[in-house]
Amino acid sequence: MGIFPMRILFAVPALALAVPFAAAHAEPVPASVAAMIDAAAADPASLKTVAEIAKKTNPGSAAEIDAQVAALNKKAEEARVAKLESQSFTEGWSGEGTIGAFTSSGNTSSTGVAIGAKLTKQSLKWENTLAGAVNYQKDNGVTSQERYFIGNDLHYKFSPRFYALAIVSWERDTFAGFTSRFSESLGLGYKLIDTPKVVLGLEGGPALRQTSYVIGGNSSDFSGRVAGNFIWNIGPTTAFTETASYFFGGETNTFTSDTALTTKLYGSLSARISFFLQNESNPQPGLEATDTTTRFTLVYGF
Repeated sequence: MGIFPMRILFAVPALALAVPFAAAHAEPVPASVAAMIDAAAADPASLKTVAEIAKKTNPGSAAEIDAQVAALNKKAEEARVAKLESQSFTEGWSGEGTIGAFTSSGNTSSTGVAIGAKLTKQSLKWENTLAGAVNYQKDNGVTSQERYFIGNDLHYKFSPRFYALAIVSWERDTFAGFTSRFSESLGLGYKLIDTPKVVLGLEGGPALRQTSYVIGGNSSDFSGRVAGNFIWNIGPTTAFTETASYFFGGETNTFTSDTALTTKLYGSLSARISFFLQNESNPQPGLEATDTTTRFTLVYGF
């Protein structure tokens, strides 16, 4: 028998002895630490933080802690999927309502009441968002600001980042030159960044728009639409968001940007300051191309 086979012969029993020796020295997770990890399971961010601290203070139990966390994450994911698969149409909705004041510049310079609402439903493959907003001001019986918006965004998720979309919206802004404008778009979207702290998504596709103007006349255009969505969770109670879209190729190109900073006040109540900009490349005669609106609102989440 050569030297190499002899080494193997001696190595096998040595390895067999080493495995139970290592296992014997693996320390079980202390009951108090295991309970602390279980208590943090409802919040993935908290669970990660608690597990990291637990491994630093109990290095001999690191593998057991990782196994406990993996089991909790698997259980949570199975519960989430089961809930989404079983919920009815009326279940699974969340949203927010807003009320406050606005100040505008451009075709109108006024201050008035701003009201809005948003509803979102998440299912295993679908995400549906309904949104509405109203800016209204009347001075001495004369309307000085009037803008209404209603929209529905429907997403079908191919993966957590990649989705198809169908968007329908209606708006009225007589001071921007139109009494009614419908917009419909199909397309694709992709989240370039998707983390608990930062989300960045891009969308694009063909669109149709039908507009009725204040001065008179109607238009129906085939155009394109590109959009971007950005969320930055600055801290546990503060978030910065930016939503921008651009319709191009029709009678007029329209760019909109909605920038907001939201801070939690107490429970479900938050405060928000936002800045909305809308630019029309071909405004109606006598009208300015750009309108801006700054809103100061209270937000109630549910």
